[in-house]
Amino acid sequence: MTSSAVLRSAAQATLACLLLAVAPAAADPPAAGHDVRLMFTGDILLSRQVEIEMARRHGSPWMHLQKLLQSADWAGGNLEGALGSASDCVPSRSPCFAVSDTRVAFLKSAGFRGVTIENNHAGDLGTAGRRQTRESLQRAGLMAIDFENSPQFVRVNNVELAFLALTTIPAADGRVQELPSPEVSEKLRAARQRADFVIVSIHWGNELIPWPGEDQRKGAAWLVEHGADLVLGHHPHVIQPPECVEGRPVFFSLGNHVFDQANPTTKEGLIADCRADSKRLRCQSIRTHTRPGSSFPSVADPDRAANAALAQCVDVRGIASSTAH
Repeated sequence: MTSSAVLRSAAQATLACLLLAVAPAAADPPAAGHDVRLMFTGDILLSRQVEIEMARRHGSPWMHLQKLLQSADWAGGNLEGALGSASDCVPSRSPCFAVSDTRVAFLKSAGFRGVTIENNHAGDLGTAGRRQTRESLQRAGLMAIDFENSPQFVRVNNVELAFLALTTIPAADGRVQELPSPEVSEKLRAARQRADFVIVSIHWGNELIPWPGEDQRKGAAWLVEHGADLVLGHHPHVIQPPECVEGRPVFFSLGNHVFDQANPTTKEGLIADCRADSKRLRCQSIRTHTRPGSSFPSVADPDRAANAALAQCVDVRGIASSTAH
């Protein structure tokens, strides 16, 4: 090899080393034990006064929370209503929450990866509205979690999650689930067989009551006994303090997240802030507040009592809780 060739070869080797040094690292799977951060919000309304405020402010309801939600590996919430036109509302004694499908993009850009669509307003536009809601969300790249298709699975890094969504509050089209029930038990069993963690989103309880009812307590105990690792409650529109049930975190009610109710207690919400690896799931809460006259939440002072209660939950695959499965 000539001296010029040697010099050229050395230069190429040096350049290759420099390129490797500045090139971004390949997205290797995280090592076993890497924590996955999960966030879950309470009730989300994107119609009525929320829609008006979005148009007036030319912005997203999550303008104060987008960075937080995007920091999660997976974020979800409970979407109240159905995507479609108000002209298709079915007769009901409850308000009809018809949501324009143009609002789906705001969920996606805020950082949500999926939403539950099993609640008392999911049937506001009937069967066709349920189908349109599910398909519109899926086209936007969002997981649409309902009871019919539960359990639904998603793998976040090295952690396999199973989601179930149900409502004990009848929807406008009459759809409702009962606890206990063989059908819910079977869905939990199917989820348990495949997932590292089973997450149940449930619409239940009484509106504006800041503590869980006996039916919620019995329901939570039954869900945990049958395989739930995390229970996320909504519908009361106010916070109900979370507790540990047999070592599992139970958020009886996360309260409102984005909503237009005026009662001061409906302006407070919790975000379940959980971390998981293949063996452990543990949660804390992030408190949110929405100022009067607005529907756009922001982070508030910590709920120390809620976090103290959640800190008592043992690792869900720990010795103390291993017999529950």
